[in-house]
Amino acid sequence: MPPSVHGKTDSLPAKVYSGGLTGEEAGQARVKRIPSFRTLDALRGFAALWVVMDHSCDRFLGGANPVYTHQPLYAFAIRGGLGVVLFFVISGYCITAAAHGALYSGKKLSRYWFERGRRIFPPYWTALILGMVAQLALRIAESHHWIPKVNHPKSIALVSSPIYWIANFTLTQTEFNTDFANIVFWSLCYEVAFYVVVGACLFGAQRLARIRGIAFGQLTLILALATTTLASLLALIVFDGSVFPFELWPQFAVGGLLFYVIDSSPETIAGYSTGLRRILNGVAAATLVALGLYAWLRPGDNSDIGHPPNAIRTSLCLLFCLLLAGIRRYDAQIAGSIWVRPMLWLGACSYSLYLIHPVVLPFVDVACRRAGLDGPRYWITFWIEVTVAIVFGRLFYVLVERHFVSSRQTNRLIEEKAA
Repeated sequence: MPPSVHGKTDSLPAKVYSGGLTGEEAGQARVKRIPSFRTLDALRGFAALWVVMDHSCDRFLGGANPVYTHQPLYAFAIRGGLGVVLFFVISGYCITAAAHGALYSGKKLSRYWFERGRRIFPPYWTALILGMVAQLALRIAESHHWIPKVNHPKSIALVSSPIYWIANFTLTQTEFNTDFANIVFWSLCYEVAFYVVVGACLFGAQRLARIRGIAFGQLTLILALATTTLASLLALIVFDGSVFPFELWPQFAVGGLLFYVIDSSPETIAGYSTGLRRILNGVAAATLVALGLYAWLRPGDNSDIGHPPNAIRTSLCLLFCLLLAGIRRYDAQIAGSIWVRPMLWLGACSYSLYLIHPVVLPFVDVACRRAGLDGPRYWITFWIEVTVAIVFGRLFYVLVERHFVSSRQTNRLIEEKAA
């Protein structure tokens, strides 16, 4: 998942809306910048690493070696799909912060779409092309009996219908009900859909802000997030399912609501009042209760160890939000710790790591297992795969992704590196 802003919003008088505001209202709209939540980068790095660990052992454990599943290393690694839950919560926080900044700065909605698209699609398209080349190489190796089929995941459909390619090019595979060219692309489909939902909420907030003032627009954005979150959870509890993307929307939206709950203050929110704080606290309490009920009433199937059931995923989402709320005030100390720096470094290139690791891991897996690092020695292969994935993820970041990172994000990373 691509890194984004971490709570920074512009200290501007909502210039697009100033023509419709009184002098007093325009003054109220001048808010302080919300400090960056730097620890999110470290947590994003951990989430990406967990996903890589999962994909570094799933071929081994899913083959003829299920006996190793309960060993501590593999037992933790194979549940790396839970890292996507962490990604969604973090992304919800960051994209809501971006929408909040767009509302206050008067940024056009088209600019919001451009920034989101620039951030996610060029690296994605590059990874898509590299994946095609890698899968072609694997097919050639398979046809010459150099590798067995079990050593690599489902291949890209190199010759397929136009819908397949259109969907994979636009990240609309779920909408078109077609296969994914890369096993990790499914989550990006949801990510893009979540951007669309937030963009729709921002559109309504901006329209009302022009008519009723920036404070009313802000309240609209908050209530839109709250309403869609609680409605989605209600549908999931009652019907045990929902339509795309709202079956996973709560995991993303709770991160957005968390942004307002922990970062709202008289200095950062126009029209902040005791009533607004009560609304935020009420929404937070209702959301926590709904998440708890969803985990309890719809626990899901626990038969596939590599895909944790709903009870675990939802509980993790809830606990992670509580963790973020608890550490927010200590963000500077945590992010400044020498022990956190490796994860901050990894978090900066987490999107690249997420995109590129499925492309390189099959080759490493084949080479290591042919060298005899299998069975009880597979743990060596496991760590080699993780290391190679990190190296290629960082290389992909330097060569591709960093050219599409916003100047603000780039400057922040430079400042952190200097510190």
